[in-house]
Amino acid sequence: MGRVVAVKNVDEELYRKFKAMVALKGLTIGEALNQALSLWIRASENIDVVEYLETVKEAEANRRVYRELEDYLIRNHAGKYVAVACGKLLGIFDSREEALRAVRKVKSRHAIVTRVEPKKTRVIELGMSLFEVVE
Repeated sequence: MGRVVAVKNVDEELYRKFKAMVALKGLTIGEALNQALSLWIRASENIDVVEYLETVKEAEANRRVYRELEDYLIRNHAGKYVAVACGKLLGIFDSREEALRAVRKVKSRHAIVTRVEPKKTRVIELGMSLFEVVE
């Protein structure tokens, strides 16, 4: 679990709406707050916010696809590699290199390439790209 942070002077109505939207998107408060803070920083630095939002949207779609398929993949394809990009499963592969080649063929801002096995996922944001670290 991450560090606990208390924030004073948060508008209660705004927080209530935020919390409801977070639940609808299937995120945790921490994940959504991290995205909001990152967006605010980028907007303040005059970085292309539209591109960033598209990257976040694609990352969410890719994570959703993987989460929906994860149990099936573990039961039927354990030890193989999967590639998810553009909000869809690109394929199931024998090697990580094959999965990476599949990702390179599509034009995507975000992709997940991982070995099929039970794991925890951490999202790490680096610049304008989002990376998935699976352990």
